[in-house]
Amino acid sequence: MTFLDAYTLHGPDVERIARDLGITPPEDDRLINEEMNRRHEERRRHDRLSYHRDYNLRSRDQLREIRAGRSA
Repeated sequence: MTFLDAYTLHGPDVERIARDLGITPPEDDRLINEEMNRRHEERRRHDRLSYHRDYNLRSRDQLREIRAGRSA
């Protein structure tokens, strides 16, 4: 069983994952923290990209309105 399999099965339960993988709880805790940080960074990146994409769409719409001679 890999760490990600155990993490998916047990969630952030340090003792159960450590027992299943045969590693010490401090090592398991470090692995859990790394996985949670990785997921957090992915969410931040996705949110940031989503914001920029929406901003670009709003800007393009405003430019189209300005070019067409209408108020934005």
